[in-house]
Amino acid sequence: MKLKEFEEEVRNLFDADLVERAKNLKKSGNIFNPIFYIYFTRLVELSAIINGVVLPNRYELEELFRTRKDFLQIDYGTIGETLRRAWLFERDRGVEFTFSNSVEDLLYILYRMGKLQGKLDRIILKYAEWEKDKLAELYFTILLILLELEDKINREIKQEKS
Repeated sequence: MKLKEFEEEVRNLFDADLVERAKNLKKSGNIFNPIFYIYFTRLVELSAIINGVVLPNRYELEELFRTRKDFLQIDYGTIGETLRRAWLFERDRGVEFTFSNSVEDLLYILYRMGKLQGKLDRIILKYAEWEKDKLAELYFTILLILLELEDKINREIKQEKS
C-alpha cells in the first residue's frame, strides 16, 4: 500500500481557503465544525467496516458512500431550514445570534463539503485494498489527518489571541 501517497492526497484536499473559513467559523462561535463533520462521517464508516456491517469490497464501500451522500443532502436541507428559522427568530427577537457573523463562511463550507467528501471517496477507492485491516488503515490515516488539522486550527486561533 502506498500510504504516504494516500496521506499526501488527503492532506491536499484541505486547501488554505477551506482551513481559513473553518477557523473563522470556530472563532465566531459557529456551532458547525466542518472538520468534525468529516471526522464523524468517516468514523461511522470505519466503525461499519471494523464491525463487519460493511464488507471490505468495492460494491459495499460505494453503497456506504452513496448512503452518506443521501444523508448529506438531507443535512443541507435541515441546515438551510435551521438558518431560515434562526433568521426569523433573530428578527422577531431583535437580537442577533453570534453565528450570524459567519454565515458566509458556513455557506461556503457547506458548498464545498459535498465535493470534498466525493474527492475523499475517490481517493479511498484509488488506494483501497480489499482487506478489512488495510481498508481500516486508510480510514485511521484520514482520522489522524483530520485530528492534526483541527489541532493546527486550534493552535492558530490561540496564537492569534496572544
